[in-house]
Amino acid sequence: MKLGACIGLGGADRLQLLQDIGYQYVETSIIESAKADEAVIEKYRNALAKTSLKCESSAIRFPSEYNPAGEQTKAQLEAAYEQFYGDIEKTRWLGNEILVIGAGGVRNYPTDKGYDVKNVYEQLAVVCAEVISPAAKAFGLTVALEGLRKEESPTLNLTEQSVAVAKASGKDNIKVMTDYYHIFLEGEDMTKFSDFGDMIVHAHIANPAGRLMPAPGDGADYPSFFGELKKAGYNGRLSVEARIQGEFEPTMRAAYEEMMKYVY
Repeated sequence: MKLGACIGLGGADRLQLLQDIGYQYVETSIIESAKADEAVIEKYRNALAKTSLKCESSAIRFPSEYNPAGEQTKAQLEAAYEQFYGDIEKTRWLGNEILVIGAGGVRNYPTDKGYDVKNVYEQLAVVCAEVISPAAKAFGLTVALEGLRKEESPTLNLTEQSVAVAKASGKDNIKVMTDYYHIFLEGEDMTKFSDFGDMIVHAHIANPAGRLMPAPGDGADYPSFFGELKKAGYNGRLSVEARIQGEFEPTMRAAYEEMMKYVY
């Protein structure tokens, strides 16, 4: 298993430190990168080049918008594809292999309008099949649908829901990721990981208490998370994605040391 850290373009000056601590890759946002000034991009690219780190995974919002009429129209899907493809194309300098799909778009339908959630999930599969998959495939990317707690999204709250949508899309480059923070807060049964281990291609972690960086003795049940991932046969990337409490270096060093107790 590879241990990485989520860090934005503003963290260029900290990349060497992350490598010195022991992190093996970094993860950043495609939306931020697509809108960044060239000077900011160059600084980040140069900082990466001076290390052995690569930006192996990047996050982007779920494309398209919810249509109250019940379906995504052809025009909506085409517009979503153009925007989605364009954002990825502008950020290929990152070199990421995993495309994490977070909140936004059709995923965040209004829950107070009486819409049929079954229909919404059907739309998610359509957007995956007709927008996300072909755009990602054009750049050789594997997609990881991210499960989020209900406070952040009304859909794909459990890993098994993400798996169902990924399979319904019928596309072999649409997979899922697991995030300990959201999994814990949703009370997800992690023993189910073994039922769909072949679908898991990425993972995130944070201390559920405050979404802080992991630290020794912080009370989180990290062993269970790692244990179930191992039973499921997962041996890919794990990114620490959390808030920094205190100074950057000691916080990131403590997170690394804590995670390395369980990384296999």
